[in-house]
Amino acid sequence: MKPFTGLRIHETNFNFAGMENIILAIFFSSCIIVTFRLFIILKIDNLQAITFNYLAAAILSYIAYGQSFTPIDLIYKPWFGWAVINSFLFILVFFVFARSAQKAGVAVTAVASKMSVIIPVSIGIILYGDSLNIPKALGIVTAFPAFYLVFSGRQKERTDKRYWLLPLILFLGTGSNDSVMKHAQKFHVGNEYLLFLGTIFALSLVIGMIAWVSKMTGPSGKLSFRNIFAGTILGVFNFSSTLFFLKSLAIFESSVFFPVFNVSVVSMGALIGWLIFREKLLPANWLGIFLAILTILFIAIA
Repeated sequence: MKPFTGLRIHETNFNFAGMENIILAIFFSSCIIVTFRLFIILKIDNLQAITFNYLAAAILSYIAYGQSFTPIDLIYKPWFGWAVINSFLFILVFFVFARSAQKAGVAVTAVASKMSVIIPVSIGIILYGDSLNIPKALGIVTAFPAFYLVFSGRQKERTDKRYWLLPLILFLGTGSNDSVMKHAQKFHVGNEYLLFLGTIFALSLVIGMIAWVSKMTGPSGKLSFRNIFAGTILGVFNFSSTLFFLKSLAIFESSVFFPVFNVSVVSMGALIGWLIFREKLLPANWLGIFLAILTILFIAIA
């Protein structure tokens, strides 16, 4: 893999010269969704697979960076503190997502994680001076009913009100993670794009290893080649998704990128479930996918 040698720092509204980045980010994020579905079918241990996913993603990032460095060098980077914050948020969001899905319900958990887009969008407009016009405003507003309708009626479950705080924490954690990554990319990372990414994955690996060691006596303690292999595949997708995610952040305004990315991933997830896993889509779900397309079109002409 050739080392990444630069990125465009200027930001524009939706520009089709950079469309390949956002399309690839959406594609690899959708691959992650399929991979997690297959984990359930193949009985892959999530903790082991996710831990080794970070190992694979970190190795790929450092190989792609293609330059020598030492751990001490990383500590003195202006973005190192932001990488530490992102790594903790990565792990926090994962564990809260899993707990919320189990206790608060899958549907409300999925909606909470994707509706968090409002946080980086608001920060982009208020703090970074992202432009706001009528087509873009329509696109942002259309994204929210699209999220709701894509999930509407797909999960016949009751939400345990004792755990209502979990989706709220997930909402804040996911939104904060996206916002911190955007801030680091905008002000600190520069061309050390892949080094930043590899450091996040490496720190997440350390945290994951600590969690794994703490559960050595449980089912997650016995190391399995199947779990390592599954985690490696997930790591390739995770690296690719995050790489093109960050490259898109360097091109598009927050208020443009996050609604388009999130609503596209949600809609792709629904379509993949329908095509591959034979999940039933209700008329409301199809309406949500239609609104998702409208969201992209509104922002594309903004």
